[in-house]
Amino acid sequence: MKIASILREIPYEDHYPGPDEVESRLAGLAARHPRLVRRRRVGFSRLGEPIHLVSVGSGDRSVLVFAGPHPNEPVGFLTVPYLAELLCRDDDLRLGHTWHFIGCVDPDGARLNEGWFAGPLTRRNYGRRHYRPPFDEQVEWTFPHHGDPQGELSMPETKALADVIDELRPALMCSLHNAEFGGVYYYVSDERPGMAKALTHLSTYTGIPVQTGDADIPGARSIAPGVYVVPSANVAGEAVSGGDGPETALMGASSLHYAARHGTFSLIVEVPMWADPRSGEDTDCGVRRADLLRATAALLADISPRIGALADPALVSLAVPGSPFARSLTDLRRTSAALAAAFRSHAERAGDARGSVAEQLSFQQTAHTLRLRTCGSALRLIAGELAVGNSSPAMRSAGQALDGLFETWADEADADATGTPVPIAQLVGAQLGAVLTAAYQLSAS
Repeated sequence: MKIASILREIPYEDHYPGPDEVESRLAGLAARHPRLVRRRRVGFSRLGEPIHLVSVGSGDRSVLVFAGPHPNEPVGFLTVPYLAELLCRDDDLRLGHTWHFIGCVDPDGARLNEGWFAGPLTRRNYGRRHYRPPFDEQVEWTFPHHGDPQGELSMPETKALADVIDELRPALMCSLHNAEFGGVYYYVSDERPGMAKALTHLSTYTGIPVQTGDADIPGARSIAPGVYVVPSANVAGEAVSGGDGPETALMGASSLHYAARHGTFSLIVEVPMWADPRSGEDTDCGVRRADLLRATAALLADISPRIGALADPALVSLAVPGSPFARSLTDLRRTSAALAAAFRSHAERAGDARGSVAEQLSFQQTAHTLRLRTCGSALRLIAGELAVGNSSPAMRSAGQALDGLFETWADEADADATGTPVPIAQLVGAQLGAVLTAAYQLSAS
C-alpha cells in the first residue's frame, strides 16, 4: 500500500475543528458525491445534538471508524473527514469494503473542549481548558459487560454507537484517540498474523516514536513494541481499582468488547499531541521498577488531598452542583486515588527488576497528566461558579490558590519533560495510516 505517499499529501492544519465544522465537512462530502456517499442520522446526544453516520462505497464487508469517544482527544475530528474524502478520490483504497464514519460520537463533550481547539496548543492551555468526562459518562466505556443480563446502554450516544455496530457487524472497527504526551501506541482486540508488526512499522513513515512503556489500560498485554491486546472489561476495572475500588463498578465494557460479539477486529489508535523520543527507549534508567511505581503512586495519592485542601471549603456551596465540571472533578479525584493504590500493588510484585527509560517517562507522565487534568477541571468548575454569581470569598480564594497550584504542577511537568508539539498533519497521518494498514492486513489475510 502507498502509505508513504498518502501521508505526504496530508494538508497543513493549524487547529482542531469542533463538532459543527466536522459535520459541515462530512455533509459537504455527501453533497459532492451523492452516488457514492450516504449520510443519515443514527441517534442524538444527551443534549439533543444529532449524530450522523456517513458511508462510502458498497463493498461486501464493513469498516467502521469513529472519532471523539473521549471528547478531549480531537485528532480524529480531522482524520475522519480527510480519510472519507481520500476514499472518495481513490477506489483502490476502499479495498472492496464499505466504509462508515461517525465524525464526532460525543458532541456535547466536544463543545466543552472548544476553548483550546484553536490554540495555543500547549499543555498549559490544554490543561486549563479541557474537559474529560467521568468514567460513567464516557461513550467508549459505558457498554454493558458481555453476558450481563442487567446490562443497559446508559447513554444515548453509547446506544447510537451500539446500534450501528449491531447493524453493520463490521469486520474492522477503529476508535480514534490521542494521548497528551509520549509516543504512538495501539490497542487491538486480538492477535492477527502480521498486524502488530505492520502497525509498529508505521513509525518509519510518520516520524512519531513508538511508545514502549506500560499500557495506560491496566492489564493490557504487549504483543509488539507499542501494540497491546485489551484485557476483558472485568480485568481492566479490577486493575484500575486495585481489585476492590469504585472504578470496578463504574467502568463498563468498551466498544471493543461490545463489537467482539460480531467477530469484529477492533483497533484503538493513540497518538501523542506532545512527543518525546524517550517513549521508545528500553534501556535501563538506573532505578528499580518498584521504586518508579512507588514514586508515581505517591504523586497520584497526593492529588485529591492537595486539591481538596484548597477547593473543598468553597465546593460545599455550589450554585450548580451537578455541572459537568463538578462530576468530572469528583471522578478525577477518585481515579487518581484508585490508580495510586494500583501502582502500589504493582510495586509489591515488581521484585528487583530494573525500570526502563520508557517506563520512567510513562509513569511520570501518568502522574503529571492527572495532576493537570484534575487541577484544570477544578479551575473550570470555580470559573463557572464565579460566572453565575457565586463569588463568595471562599470561591475567589480557592480559584487563586488553585491557579498557583496549577502553575507549580505545570512547571514540574516541564522539568521532567517539555515534549515536542507534534504537527497536526503528522497526527492525522498516524491515525489514517493505522486505519488503512489494519484494513489492508485484514483484506490480505
